[in-house]
Amino acid sequence: MKFLTILLFVLNTIILCNAFKINDALSFISSSSSSSYVQELKDNKRDIENYLNVKHIERNIQYNEDRTLDVYYDQESTELKPVYIFLYGGAWHSGSKVKFTNFGSLLDNNGYVAVLPDYILFPYGGFEDMVDDVYHAIKWTFENIQKFGGDPNRVSISAYSAGSHLTALTLLKSLLNYSNKNIELEPFPEFEKVVLLNGPYDFDDYSVINKMIGQSNNSILEKLVQLIFKSPNVSPTDLLKPLSDNSLTSLGAKHFVFFYTSLDQQVKESSAINFMDQMKRVCPNVSIEYVYKEGYEHTTLTRGVRASSPEEENVYLSLLNIKF
Repeated sequence: MKFLTILLFVLNTIILCNAFKINDALSFISSSSSSSYVQELKDNKRDIENYLNVKHIERNIQYNEDRTLDVYYDQESTELKPVYIFLYGGAWHSGSKVKFTNFGSLLDNNGYVAVLPDYILFPYGGFEDMVDDVYHAIKWTFENIQKFGGDPNRVSISAYSAGSHLTALTLLKSLLNYSNKNIELEPFPEFEKVVLLNGPYDFDDYSVINKMIGQSNNSILEKLVQLIFKSPNVSPTDLLKPLSDNSLTSLGAKHFVFFYTSLDQQVKESSAINFMDQMKRVCPNVSIEYVYKEGYEHTTLTRGVRASSPEEENVYLSLLNIKF
């Protein structure tokens, strides 16, 4: 367990540094201590208070054995509303539905039913365990959300960072009938929208070594990720590469929205661009909107929504409300 934790730290340092830069790594380690730690404690205290004060919520519904999710909804509403599932990020080893409770409240206040699931985190589970949770949370939503005033025919999903990665990985593995934990996944009903924020979709994008020797697949870093997270399938982009051009008529959703930010030092923009290129190659009629925001860092949007900042709330809602 200690060995895997050390490997995860190395992985995070590589990704956050974007190029194995020692000076950048030292800066990250320094910035992750003292003041930022104190601020995170304050933010977590605020998030817990927000969570405890929410009125329009059904808490801790079991969906995959002892895993739980929360549903944010207006108990007095009589009409079925569109649904958003929100999957948080946290580098696959941190985060919780409580921490992102303001996303649920924001969605509820703007005419949606929101589903916020918890999922297993490293080192207690690898990518296949995480995909298993995400898959069952989505399946639960389609099968049960009408009981909470949600329209099962208008289900969308939004995710951030590691949550975006897991969302894309789960959707493609189910769409393409991949095996996960020795069970062949079945496709979901079609999503209305998939809105992905600041997500990494191919770990090869972080490999300086691969670029130096001119290779584009199966980098040392990607093999390390496969080892750490105990899965042969770790990059959503790689699931599409073996497919022929024009081989798919749908990628599981009517519309996709990708969001990236100019000051993001943790996830490469090329990760989304390369993923979108593969999506368009195998499914030319796929509907994709790419939104690039100047002046935001990796966490600006999510920290803003967590803090009830009107600016970031409006940016997030504008992504959900893009017209196609």
